[in-house]
Amino acid sequence: MKTIRNLREAQGWTQLELAVKLGVTPATVYNWERGKYEPGVSKLRALAQTFGVSMDDIELVEEQGKAAA
Repeated sequence: MKTIRNLREAQGWTQLELAVKLGVTPATVYNWERGKYEPGVSKLRALAQTFGVSMDDIELVEEQGKAAA
């Protein structure tokens, strides 16, 4: 499973680019990536479609103790 940030970075997109694709603000993407908020079902579905993955493949909260590569 990958986080929203991992999926976004794999595409080479900025938070602004992803926000435009989803019709949300960059601040919303920022807050999702940091675990402050979780996307609702409709936005989670849109995220999955945008990234070409299953909704179940998106990890909403990064596991504690995992170091970013």
